[in-house]
Amino acid sequence: MFGDGGESVALRVFAGQLKLFRESADLSREELGQKLGYASHTIKAYELGQRIPDATTVEQADELLGAKGVLKAAIPLLDEARYPKFFRDLPKLERKCVRRCSYDPHCVPGLLQTEAYARAVIGWRIPAFVEDEVARLVEARVDRQAMLTRDDRPAVHFVVEQSALERPMGGRKVHREQMEKVLEWLQLRNVSLQVMPTRAEHPGLDGAMTLLETSEQRTLVYVEGQINGQLVSDRERVSCMAQRYDMIRSQALSITESVQFIEELAGKE
Repeated sequence: MFGDGGESVALRVFAGQLKLFRESADLSREELGQKLGYASHTIKAYELGQRIPDATTVEQADELLGAKGVLKAAIPLLDEARYPKFFRDLPKLERKCVRRCSYDPHCVPGLLQTEAYARAVIGWRIPAFVEDEVARLVEARVDRQAMLTRDDRPAVHFVVEQSALERPMGGRKVHREQMEKVLEWLQLRNVSLQVMPTRAEHPGLDGAMTLLETSEQRTLVYVEGQINGQLVSDRERVSCMAQRYDMIRSQALSITESVQFIEELAGKE
């Protein structure tokens, strides 16, 4: 597991199996890399557990190396290993939810972040991550964005604090590019965002929250603090959080006003 104190056991096992099957097939890292379309140093990173291959790469490696499904069996576990342990429930639910709403007080929501912006956010973690961990977490965050363009297009709504959007993570160039990317995401019919003005008083001061509605019309809430996160399923508590979110949403700028505000931040006024 990355970002929470150690490597994933599943990843270490997969890395060892990949190396074993490669050597059994009498292939060098360079030769396997050529067959998979990667440089030898990427294969080395996979075998050392420093990077996580995507599902397609694992399936191709399984066939090329005659692993008979052994490598492919690790795909679900590798997918989980992309995220800190306390966070893993959220990506799972995002892939299946029909609606997702979040209040984000600190920075641009992860689902909307550019790679450069995500790198700046993750890079500020104390104690600092090593570079490989930063790269893995950035890749995982960007991969989550696939939910926004799923075929079934779940409804996704954000309420983001004005100060979070104004904070220039990564510097002025990265910040402007991030604002431009947010505007691109907002062109999707299933994605909307409202800005919470700094001047407004509202009931969201206890922190960030994410509400997810399942296909069974069940709503769950994910809340996260400095060192851990929690998935809330108790109906009474979920109802309380949903009421709170509705009030926050009603106090934010309209969608049109919010887009205009972000355009100004992007220098498009």
